[in-house]
Amino acid sequence: MNLVDVFRLTAERQPDHPAIIGPGEQDMLLYSELQQKIEVLAEQLKALGIEPGASVGLHYPSGREYILLTYAVWSCGGCIVPIATELLPTEKLKIVREIHMDWVISEAKSANVIEPCCEGAARTIAPEIVLLRAKSFREHPGDFSGTNAAFLRFTSGTTGTSKGVVLSHETILERIKAANDVLEIGPRDRVIWLLSMSYHFAVSIVAYLSFGATTVLCKNHLGRTIIETARVNEGTLIYGSPVHYEMMAHDRGSAMLPSLRLAISTASSLRKDIADAFSRRFGKPLSEAYGIIEVGLPCINIDNPSEKRGSVGKLLPAYQLRLDDIGLGDEMKAIRLKGPGFLDAYYEPWQPRPEIMKDGWFASGDLGRLDEDGYLYILGRSKEMVNVAGMKFFPQEVEAALALHPSIREACVYSHPHKRLGEVAHAQVVLAEGIEAPPAEAELIEHCANHLAPFKVPEKIEYVRALAKTASGKLIRRELSPRDIQP
Repeated sequence: MNLVDVFRLTAERQPDHPAIIGPGEQDMLLYSELQQKIEVLAEQLKALGIEPGASVGLHYPSGREYILLTYAVWSCGGCIVPIATELLPTEKLKIVREIHMDWVISEAKSANVIEPCCEGAARTIAPEIVLLRAKSFREHPGDFSGTNAAFLRFTSGTTGTSKGVVLSHETILERIKAANDVLEIGPRDRVIWLLSMSYHFAVSIVAYLSFGATTVLCKNHLGRTIIETARVNEGTLIYGSPVHYEMMAHDRGSAMLPSLRLAISTASSLRKDIADAFSRRFGKPLSEAYGIIEVGLPCINIDNPSEKRGSVGKLLPAYQLRLDDIGLGDEMKAIRLKGPGFLDAYYEPWQPRPEIMKDGWFASGDLGRLDEDGYLYILGRSKEMVNVAGMKFFPQEVEAALALHPSIREACVYSHPHKRLGEVAHAQVVLAEGIEAPPAEAELIEHCANHLAPFKVPEKIEYVRALAKTASGKLIRRELSPRDIQP
């Protein structure tokens, strides 16, 4: 099956219903118009050489064109590999080199970033969109060709262990059906979209277009703009991060959102003060969701978000939860999940679902607890990854960048709570032997900025005498006590 067929059935059922509104005030595509544009674009891509089974990198900003390009590639039988525009050039090129990629679709003005990994002249899709032929650095591992892959979501990094998550059309359909048993998204809904489509698409945009909702795009993500967009378009659902909701809550205007039935916070942990401020400002509760790229959306706190602050809610009916004892007591256990729509495979090294879930359960890597009413609380998200407003990365990437500085022997990076962004990176570094005059913190931060995307640059860097390690030599990612800090 193909998700394009699911969309086509919806478009045939409601051809005159708005599919996408915005970002301009006059911008609107009906379902019939969106279907026609997808079909025309797909024929164009086929004529340019995209064939069934092709892996296509998508290097394009979030927006209407991103949706069109994704569905057009699927119509050709291809698989989308997101290349987030937020990444640095070296990080983007690494994705192209680490995955077998046949083509890259890019915004024309930034195509030069991708060109070192491509060959031949760029082919014009539209004045602002080009198609490049990717050099073949490697072949697909395992049985990738047999998965009917729709997405290959690869976490970019220079040294972190990035497995890459393979999601088939069947898997994504299972996910959106499981989520919609609770969300009940349909033609009545106008969803205000705020997140990066490179990181959030499969259980959101696909669901909206499959179940007949209208996706509303904002011209920017300032609090006042989001509120006004939701008010004017009678938004019924907002899907954003804590950063967006904090900006909305602190808006000093008087506009309310009477049409809003559900505001979902995802991408990073939701602080209590943000949820409270949003509720005070708009008179609506803010629901936290538990999203995992390998799993989907197994929990959403929509039944009782005001009374169960800090909880991601009860498990959706389609899923099962198991909390495994890891020696930290009843209040902190390892979260394991079972249900529909789990990843089809890890890309590298290749691991199909049966190998990943040998006993039928998926180990999330998160720690949590259940209260007496069955509400799940996440106490630790993904043991080591740093999550900056939904943009996740491995500490090893930043450590490798710091180690490139001639004055640094080794480094340890860890997440630190941040009031607005949820988390930021902090770092501890040990001087190389023979260095008598340590470089200033600002110099090290600038050094990182030259090697990493802005959201990965540490907010704070401290010198320490030695890094904390386990008996086996593994880094312990935590803040050291003041006595360990090198003066």
